[in-house]
Amino acid sequence: MRSLTRGLFNLVIAAALVLGACSKSVEGETKKWTANTTKVSELEAQYPGLKPALEARKASAQKIYDDAAKLDGDAKIEKLAEANRALMTGFVDDLDDLDDKMKRLREARVEAASMAGDESSRLGAKVAAVDAEKALERAEAALKTGASDEASAAAVLKKVVSDIDTAQTAVNKVISADQAKKSAADAEKKAAEAKVDDAKAADEAKVAPWKCGYCDAENPHDAGNCNSCGAPRSGDKKPEGDAEKK
Repeated sequence: MRSLTRGLFNLVIAAALVLGACSKSVEGETKKWTANTTKVSELEAQYPGLKPALEARKASAQKIYDDAAKLDGDAKIEKLAEANRALMTGFVDDLDDLDDKMKRLREARVEAASMAGDESSRLGAKVAAVDAEKALERAEAALKTGASDEASAAAVLKKVVSDIDTAQTAVNKVISADQAKKSAADAEKKAAEAKVDDAKAADEAKVAPWKCGYCDAENPHDAGNCNSCGAPRSGDKKPEGDAEKK
């Protein structure tokens, strides 16, 4: 049974690899290269301090791309895919995601400050917001200083990303803690309201009319016997002789 399971697993993996290979094409990888080179050019404009490192990366990937022109079929497809990977991996990928990371951090620090409930939450939000702002300032300064080669750029991006992620985690903790406090307060409020409702229902039950278990007639809450048939409140049968008396 184990060997059968292993065989099926290997078959699924093989099929996935075949489908993955078939999904690639010269046209598809060429379009991806065009989009990626455009993206790198945009990053050069956005982060001029890192332009030398980005140009070096683009040049090395370009050589791989040019080598693909000498190939045909699957070999060409794989070489083009290799060129795309060489262009976009590592610090370039980090740089491509950085703007979104910094935007999320700015939004989160504003959210933490605006949604803080009690004094301790406001204090925590203030501290996290200050730390986040410092992290953003350090990131912008590091990016402006830049790097002259790929290795230096990778080191710069690693530090910047780590700094931003740490600040984001701190802000997220403040937001989560504040939300937990609000949820606990809401639960406590609902429990108190439920207690009041229960007490009110109990008070209303004390003065509510009661229904005779024998004739179903309704009676005032303080009546000991049914006004209709004379049956006692606690009983379910009319006492003998009451009907004749009436």
